[in-house]
Amino acid sequence: MPVYYAQQSPFLGIWKILEPWQDMLEMFQDKMLYADEVLKIKSEKRKCEWLAIRLLLKHLTGFEIPVGYKDNGSPFLIGSHFHISISHTKGYAALILSKNPNPGIDIEYRSERALKLCTKFLNRIELEHLNLLHQNHKPDLNPETLATLCWCAKETVFKALQENEVDFIQHFHVAPFIFSAQGAVCLKETKTHRQETYPIHYQVTDEFVITWKE
Repeated sequence: MPVYYAQQSPFLGIWKILEPWQDMLEMFQDKMLYADEVLKIKSEKRKCEWLAIRLLLKHLTGFEIPVGYKDNGSPFLIGSHFHISISHTKGYAALILSKNPNPGIDIEYRSERALKLCTKFLNRIELEHLNLLHQNHKPDLNPETLATLCWCAKETVFKALQENEVDFIQHFHVAPFIFSAQGAVCLKETKTHRQETYPIHYQVTDEFVITWKE
């Protein structure tokens, strides 16, 4: 079973997608229930991601819990007191379960994509801080990793807030931080009247960056 990572406080799991979806389907007890749903999905990649999330749920909780979707597209667990957030990237699926109403998670394959788009989601102060981090840190800390980390942090809070018309530059603000392979950054949202600051936990591996809010 290719569970890449799993923890229980909070419940968080990462599945490395190695099998074809047909093999993943065989891992469920109620195969026909999942087959009816997965056969509606056209993309082979999306089939694997859909099944990987549900296999992670089974691994973390010991139960095959059905997942529903709200009108805004956010997932929820049917018949469970846990709240869920999910994410996919190239070859991986991830989820977090929390008793808090609005968890969030994001996983992104390491690439140059976030850096190329950084001016569309980072404000001037954030860009200056990332440039300073890159200049003063070890050579193996590249700007692509820093940009991806900030993107993941903002995407995590976006999923948690479930607000419409969010501007990542105007409404989400990553505070200056000291980089390590595993840690936390603080992100303040100014979209709602609460204007809360959240600790966003993260882990950087050779293949991906993952962030989460419990």
